[in-house]
Amino acid sequence: MRKMKSLKHDTTINVVQHITIKNGWEYYITDEDTGDKDVKVCLVVGFETELGDVYIPEIEPYIVTRTPILKGLMAAPDWEWIN
Repeated sequence: MRKMKSLKHDTTINVVQHITIKNGWEYYITDEDTGDKDVKVCLVVGFETELGDVYIPEIEPYIVTRTPILKGLMAAPDWEWIN
């Protein structure tokens, strides 16, 4: 897990996994519990950058990369990794 902080808002998230799908969108999956194993709170970097619930089975057919190894991964635009 790594912590990422927004440079524009007073928001910090705990990222536990990173996913990239075929269209180039990135999903920074957080450790926030939604109460549903198939729904994850994610910072989604695509047309816009948004934080919200994602139904993972919906994107699974399009996943290109999926990793819990976050060292060396760039932070999302307008976000930074913090210690």
